Amino acid sequence: MKLRHPVKTFISLTGRLLKAVWEMLQKLKGWALKPYYDAGYVIRRKATILYYFCVSLVLLMPLFLVIYAIWIPHRMPIAGPPMLASMAIGLTCLFILSRGRFYLAGQTLAFVAFLIIALAQYRKLEGEYFTAYSTFIHLFAIPILVVGLFGRKRYILPMYALMVIANVVFFALLRPKIDGEYLTAAQVGLMTSVIALTLITTLLFLLRNVMDSAVTEVEKTNASLNRFVPTEFLQLLNRKNIHEVGLGDHTEQEMTILFADIRNFTGISETLSPAENFSFINDYLSVMGPIIRENNGFIDKYIGDAILALFFNSADAARAAVAMHEMLQRFNAQFIDGIFPEIRIGIGIHTGRIMLGTIGEVRRMENTVISDTVNAASRIESLTKKLGAAILLSGESLAQIPKDDYRIRLVDVAQLRGKTQTLKIYELLNPLPEERQQQLIANAHEFEKGVEAMRAGRLDEASEYFEKCLAKVPGDGAAQNHLRLIEKTRLLKNRKHL
Repeated sequence: MKLRHPVKTFISLTGRLLKAVWEMLQKLKGWALKPYYDAGYVIRRKATILYYFCVSLVLLMPLFLVIYAIWIPHRMPIAGPPMLASMAIGLTCLFILSRGRFYLAGQTLAFVAFLIIALAQYRKLEGEYFTAYSTFIHLFAIPILVVGLFGRKRYILPMYALMVIANVVFFALLRPKIDGEYLTAAQVGLMTSVIALTLITTLLFLLRNVMDSAVTEVEKTNASLNRFVPTEFLQLLNRKNIHEVGLGDHTEQEMTILFADIRNFTGISETLSPAENFSFINDYLSVMGPIIRENNGFIDKYIGDAILALFFNSADAARAAVAMHEMLQRFNAQFIDGIFPEIRIGIGIHTGRIMLGTIGEVRRMENTVISDTVNAASRIESLTKKLGAAILLSGESLAQIPKDDYRIRLVDVAQLRGKTQTLKIYELLNPLPEERQQQLIANAHEFEKGVEAMRAGRLDEASEYFEKCLAKVPGDGAAQNHLRLIEKTRLLKNRKHL
């Protein structure tokens, strides 16, 4: 019993120590590699490898020092300083790596490793530790491998030249001290070392060329794929790259849908040739796409001339919608040159739960969004034509928008086609001229009363409100639409009575 408790205690303490070291290493890894989380795949992987290499220097050197101290203590004056220096450069490179300077960390590690090995080599020329040709010379492959893997390619040949010169200088200093068989051994050692360095450098240089070409092609391919499959789509599916996406992968969460469509595009396209149609659409989309990305959204798909974009909150979607209308004015002024007609767009915004994922079959998949939220956003956009509005959004989207930044009025309480529940529909007035905004806001309360009366079936009362609004703001498309709808409802009722 007396023996078991110390053993258990030792095992427990060892386990706790290892756990503490592991947790410390994980925190160190997060600190050192944080700048590379959003970097390209290749740089991110290289930075991870360099991190582990530096950590190995820091952790293994003390172990080697202990082995030397126990096994060959008389060699400590020669072996100790290089090992301590290796620990120091490992820590230094970890710090440089944490600053986001990957190549600088790799080049520093290679150059300092060369200095450490060279100085250790020259110390072998002193005293009883002298040998015909030092074993340290065989470590010269390490710096060139480090610079080849973690430095810039243009530094491979200079590092090779430094190491060859160091070999020649060492032999020149060694030559007066030896003769006979030791001289022959030193000559063979010099030639063997130079040949090995030359072959390693040649192989590494060629391999680096192949790797760089392959990486360039991969990056080009990834860039092309990102134009078809948004990076945000992969992130939502918790996938690092498109190769990990499988058929049926999906996620569900609340997002805001922005649906934008060109008014009367069918009529416009009929006046253009096929080539002009494509040129027109691409010119339009090329100025609208960046606005969506700048406001933290991403485009799920183009549906002809329509844009289906996703945002993580409606405030970003509203800001993007206003910016799109501002861009449209410049587009019409600058890009329309007599060949293309002036265009107008309608934008619908709605917030709700969506299911985003991949559909199709094994050999042909497509990312898509399946949700009533998308259908609602599309139908809200279609109301912009009837109500003469530039931007309409639902009450769900309005709840996330800072009211002080926008001028908004309630324009309808609609039961969208195919829906049982009603949605409050608001018009975002910011794209309109300042005077027009003020007029509509001044009538907003009266207009809202008209909407409430119409939805309650009090058609005469609603008609009075809308006529007053129209008298104060001529050309109010929403008021005109509601008056037409009231008149149509009256006619239907009269026909039923007849």
